[in-house]
Amino acid sequence: MKKRGFTLIELVMLIVIIGIVALAVMPKATTGSAVRLEAACQKIASDLRYAQEMTLAQQVRFGISFDPVNEAYFVYRVTIATKSIDPQTRNNFDVSFVTLNEFKGIDIASTSFSNKVEFDSVGAPYDGDGDILSSQGIITLQAQGGAYSRTVRIEAKTGKVTIQ
Repeated sequence: MKKRGFTLIELVMLIVIIGIVALAVMPKATTGSAVRLEAACQKIASDLRYAQEMTLAQQVRFGISFDPVNEAYFVYRVTIATKSIDPQTRNNFDVSFVTLNEFKGIDIASTSFSNKVEFDSVGAPYDGDGDILSSQGIITLQAQGGAYSRTVRIEAKTGKVTIQ
């Protein structure tokens, strides 16, 4: 009578195949909060670039006023009393991380420039007091009570926007 069973090679191959299938089925290592945080950083960076480009195109100051308490910001033209129009929605250019589902749980933790940055006719960034930024402007965003953190940076004098 012949005994039936698996050889050692067959068992190793089976374990390798199960491992590959398990890796394919497992969710990605990034969580929803990390993805939302990255999206929020991209949104702010894009809106900063938009304000700078509009300043260059129209030769009037555009800026962004941040409200960390309410997790929101808006883009304005000339003064904070004149909100810019969002080119996508054709409404006032208001962004609220509280009301937009894609940014829920994301906090605007702080800014390094008194919550307002605007650009002059050559694209140079100024702080809320009307002084040209002498060092990098930093917007810090957090997700899940500080578990994840990213910064959007505005270079002094040039206004180049980067995410770190």
